[in-house]
Amino acid sequence: MSEKAPGIYKPLAVIVAIIAIALAIWGSVTFAAVSGLIWEKGPAVWSWGAAFLSLGFGFWRVIGGIFWIVGTALFIMELAGFTIRNGRIVRQVIKWDSIDIAIAALVAAIYGGGLVATAGLIVIPGFTWIRPANMLSPVFGILFGIPGCVGLAFGNLIADALGGFLGFGSIGGFIGNFILGYIPYKLMKDHSLRSSKSVFEFYLWGVLVGSIWCSLYISWWLDLAQWIVGLPPLFIWGWFAPFVMVNNAIVTAIVGPALAYVLYPPVKRWGLHWSDRITFIEKS
Repeated sequence: MSEKAPGIYKPLAVIVAIIAIALAIWGSVTFAAVSGLIWEKGPAVWSWGAAFLSLGFGFWRVIGGIFWIVGTALFIMELAGFTIRNGRIVRQVIKWDSIDIAIAALVAAIYGGGLVATAGLIVIPGFTWIRPANMLSPVFGILFGIPGCVGLAFGNLIADALGGFLGFGSIGGFIGNFILGYIPYKLMKDHSLRSSKSVFEFYLWGVLVGSIWCSLYISWWLDLAQWIVGLPPLFIWGWFAPFVMVNNAIVTAIVGPALAYVLYPPVKRWGLHWSDRITFIEKS
């Protein structure tokens, strides 16, 4: 694919990539330095936790609630066969034949297996762990569209079950991981990673916005269900939320673009890319 994007996308791609990688590394290093102290002294010992808590529970509940409502509405709408296209809600027809079902199942198996592989690296017992396989989420989303996103949702559920994390909070994780793949799938205009604009969009939507949305979606659900799940708001907003953002972003920012770059040509060549398997019905 030739470079048709304006020249401004080259510096933008570099800048947003540096910001995403730097934030992820900073969050990871600072978390590792105090991880053993959080249970004893509270999330505020982590710089990210302190920053989140400084904004107050009310702030995060409002922001998280907005992300939750919009995310849930998009999830239901997409599964009902509708989508937003060119600013309008239109009907979409996904074949859901043996190929689409196989794609969803394969994504679920690969993603779930990748998550389970590190399930022993527990961060918050019963809630989350170190998950480098999250880097697969935006890649599978931009390659396979809704079948890929559905596979991500079930893959996370499988990982929760096999890793010993299955609980009421897994409902939020199911849709949250769907969103992690859905945001770049829906908002990136060029999924090839062969232009500076495409790289810029991957870092913006796949790394930054996707990670934030997924984190706040699940965190708001845990806060809503705190009396059932047993995790107090102090740890939800001061530990879980910032950790999930960092965990989602760190490996995705470093490895994700290269992985998508390599996988796009064969997926497109074999007719498995979502754009070759979906029909939009737009009424004039």
